[in-house]
Amino acid sequence: MTDELRALGHRLVVGGLTEQALLAWAGTYRLSLLPNVVPALAARPVGPAATALALFVAGAELASDVVARRLPLAALLAHGLVERAGDRVRAAVAILPLARCLLVCDRLDAEDHVDLVCWPDDSSYHLASALAPGRVGRWLDLGTGSAFAALARPEHASAITGVELNARAVRYARLGLALSGVGHVTIEHGDLATAPAQPADVVTCNAPIPDDAEGTPRLRVAEIERAVWRRTDRAFFERLWRVARDRLAPGGQVIVHAALDALPDALPGEVAIVVYTPPAERAFAIQWWTPEAPGRRAVGYRELTPARPHVEPRDRAELLAGGLSPPGR
Repeated sequence: MTDELRALGHRLVVGGLTEQALLAWAGTYRLSLLPNVVPALAARPVGPAATALALFVAGAELASDVVARRLPLAALLAHGLVERAGDRVRAAVAILPLARCLLVCDRLDAEDHVDLVCWPDDSSYHLASALAPGRVGRWLDLGTGSAFAALARPEHASAITGVELNARAVRYARLGLALSGVGHVTIEHGDLATAPAQPADVVTCNAPIPDDAEGTPRLRVAEIERAVWRRTDRAFFERLWRVARDRLAPGGQVIVHAALDALPDALPGEVAIVVYTPPAERAFAIQWWTPEAPGRRAVGYRELTPARPHVEPRDRAELLAGGLSPPGR
């Protein structure tokens, strides 16, 4: 099955499901920006080169003979990736080009439900971009979702493990990795505490968004046109820091994307927090935590720009060197 899916993924890439083709077709390859333009893309006439993108990115319904001329329709049907109704075909899931890989999530027009596997937003890019260059031995990604981080940065570790509570997301993550031919990533189904005990050089988490004091979430996922909320309670974060520290190898680092008000005021070791949202908005940030480093806590703000749209390791270095102003200034 894995070999079949790898071959199918290769056929999809050859058929045009690549970032380069997406950029030419949509004007961007950043998946977080596409929901704003997907309706218009779905309404376009579909040329042969855009068949895979129209089907799996825009969610367009296409004639089966049009799909069959460009893509392996029989294999897509056999693996449940597309659905046929008469002489028409539509994608059962979204399959999105990400770096050199393919990510699987729910379609943008999927019905909202508790197990919805959302389209990637900018928080996914911030976390993946915050990883340092180079390669480590082990990387543990807590709450991995559709495995965005591992698919965006598979070269970052020799062995990668993702842990996810949503069984639907686990299935999609495994499918995306199989289609991408990435064999050194393992996806485990379970809560944070079930994460494998092998020490990891890097532990990451794109954390859920905690409710406010009244129990109403304050952030809407703006790129998605219906109200999709990712919520948790504060107890999640208490468990997150404990589990991350327990699974961390000596000298390792924990990298978390989260709302600033969910990050603790006191953690042992070195804490560097870079906020990227404008002062008028609820603050979101990347936190780098190195428990065994000398005690220090620094918080700074970096304005995002078209040239640097996501938080990067050099922002941490600039913060620790005193080069970033505190948030709100």
